[in-house]
Amino acid sequence: MRMRYGLICVALLAAAALTGCFGSRLKPDSQPGVQLAGIWKLNRTASEDPQKIIEALRTEAEKKIRRAQNAPPPPVYGGGQGQGGQGRRRGGGGGAGAGGGNSTEPDDLAQVGPPGGFGGDPLRNSPTMHALRDVLNRGDYLTIKQSPDQVSFDYGNFSRSYTPGGRSVVSSETGVADQASGWDGKQYVINIRPQLGPAMVEAYGLSPDGKQLIVKIEIGPFELHKVSLTRVYDAATAVVPNSGPSID
Repeated sequence: MRMRYGLICVALLAAAALTGCFGSRLKPDSQPGVQLAGIWKLNRTASEDPQKIIEALRTEAEKKIRRAQNAPPPPVYGGGQGQGGQGRRRGGGGGAGAGGGNSTEPDDLAQVGPPGGFGGDPLRNSPTMHALRDVLNRGDYLTIKQSPDQVSFDYGNFSRSYTPGGRSVVSSETGVADQASGWDGKQYVINIRPQLGPAMVEAYGLSPDGKQLIVKIEIGPFELHKVSLTRVYDAATAVVPNSGPSID
């Protein structure tokens, strides 16, 4: 346990050195000498445990569902139909605060679990969990190819190519999303912001000694709090065919 804790601390310190990736202007050119290209294998011991993150999300979702189930019914007014009338909700729809609209505040989005209560997984309908599971379902081996006009990431069962400094509109689970990617110093950053759903930022950079690839991922916040996950990869010489996902 002490060894695992120490390895995780080293990885987190290395990830913390990858500053400025969430919100900086992304550039088409990397710093001289930065090369992410190669074959990398996930180091589960040095990476954060995704199950702890999932359990924290599940606990939060259960609290939100319980709060929604125990909340009093919304007030009604008017209607002119007596006690049996179909009165309207005060505020013309409620649930999104005084300003209406599509609020994404955690307390406003209670439908993160089965409507029947706790008979199923409270994360079944969670957009944040869906985004996290997509990340965890990627293969354990990652092949990166890098050139001045393209950077590609191939996990075996998931691959994407990007134009450094480019912007585009891509599909998402709930429709479309704005995508931007490029270099922020020594790391390559992919920023995806859906019209509806949690945003996701991925930052790929090398450890200080250049021997490990550090991937820092942030999802949300949306209906649940923001998820931060650090994954550490070691250099590999070959890809194992049909490598499985890394959800443990």
